[in-house]
This record gives sequence, structure tokens and C-alpha cells, in this order.
Amino acid sequence: MDIKEILDPKKLLITAGILLIIISCAGMTQSEQWAEWGWDDEPIGEHDAAYEQMWALHIFPIGIFAIGTGLFVTGKPLAQMSMLSSASVLVIIGGGMGYLTGFHGYDGTPPLHIMVFPILTILTTLLIGISGYLSYKELTESEEGA
Repeated sequence: MDIKEILDPKKLLITAGILLIIISCAGMTQSEQWAEWGWDDEPIGEHDAAYEQMWALHIFPIGIFAIGTGLFVTGKPLAQMSMLSSASVLVIIGGGMGYLTGFHGYDGTPPLHIMVFPILTILTTLLIGISGYLSYKELTESEEGA
């Protein structure tokens, strides 16, 4: 199996979309537990669980857009969207949310089995960017040769 078959932007976008929808549904149904994990030793209020639920709901459309992009976009635009979406999500999660959550004391650690889906999603998102770059490079090289 060739690396380009494994790093197929379509399949990776659909996979990431499914993972995001699973995380979103889990967050909406387990919002109180997630708030307890996030704030660790601090007491939580009803509003904390509500915020968790709202954040989880915001992830749901991103999953739908990822699946839609994987299903309906092809060629160079797919490669470009793969690179752009991967970079923007990694900046938000790694840079923005990673910094701000720790800065504001929201840095508890959930159990490892809960972190499986988020870790897989972040890894898949990184692979989406790489696959988009490889596809874009291949498409532009084939245009130059034509």
C-alpha cells in the first residue's frame, strides 16, 4: 500500500468528521463530568456544565463540514481545503485553547480512555494537512508536466 493511498485527504476528512461528531455527542451528554475533569479540584456550578455542552455543540458542525468537504470537494480545492482546515484547527486547539485553558485554570486531566478520541482527532487533523500538501504538490507537478 502506497503512502498516498493511506494519506487520502477524502478519507482522512471523513474520519476526522466522524471523530468530531462522536466527541461532540459525548461532550453534550457528559457535560457535567467534562466540567469536573476540566476544573479538577475546583467546585463546578451548573453554568460550567452548560459551557461544556455549548462547546461540544460548536464542534458538531465542524465534523459535518469535514465530512462534506471529503465527500463533495475534489482535486486542487480538496488539497487546499485539507491544508487550510488542518492548520486552522491545529492553531485553535494547540495555540489558542491549549494556552487559554491552562492560563485560566482549566487544566484538569480526564482519564486516559476518555482522551483516545481527542488524541486520534488531533493526529488525524495533522495527517489531513500533510495529505493535502502531498496531494497539492502532486497536482501542481502534474499540471506543470502537461
